Amino acid sequence: MAEPPRTPAPSADPGDDLLPESAPCPFCDGLQTHVVNPFGGQLSVAQYWCRDCRTAFEFIKWDDHPAEA
Repeated sequence: MAEPPRTPAPSADPGDDLLPESAPCPFCDGLQTHVVNPFGGQLSVAQYWCRDCRTAFEFIKWDDHPAEA
């Protein structure tokens, strides 16, 4: 009897639960930001993009920032 085709489990990004949806931009203090990459130059930072000043920046993931609900 043939096995049904296996479907891969949805991949969850390991950094998603640690990252705020928007991090404050260090250049313009704007909050119109989004995650570009959950891993930056180091595993402890994430790369964000600011829509206000159009600048990329790194945000420290585990820096006692309050988790958003």
